Amino acid sequence: MSFFLQEVPGCYFFLGSANAEKNLAYPHHHPRFNFDETALGMGVEMFVRCVEKFCS
Repeated sequence: MSFFLQEVPGCYFFLGSANAEKNLAYPHHHPRFNFDETALGMGVEMFVRCVEKFCS
């Protein structure tokens, strides 16, 4: 991803979705991988804030 950002302005971020208390801490591509859906709201908020900043 960093290669693309050398050519075109942009951003890259990680959105963590593990939750050990809910037994949702397996890595990607693991047969038991799942994610905590509460992370979806945080991801939406992050994208909205990026759009607001870009449009202001």
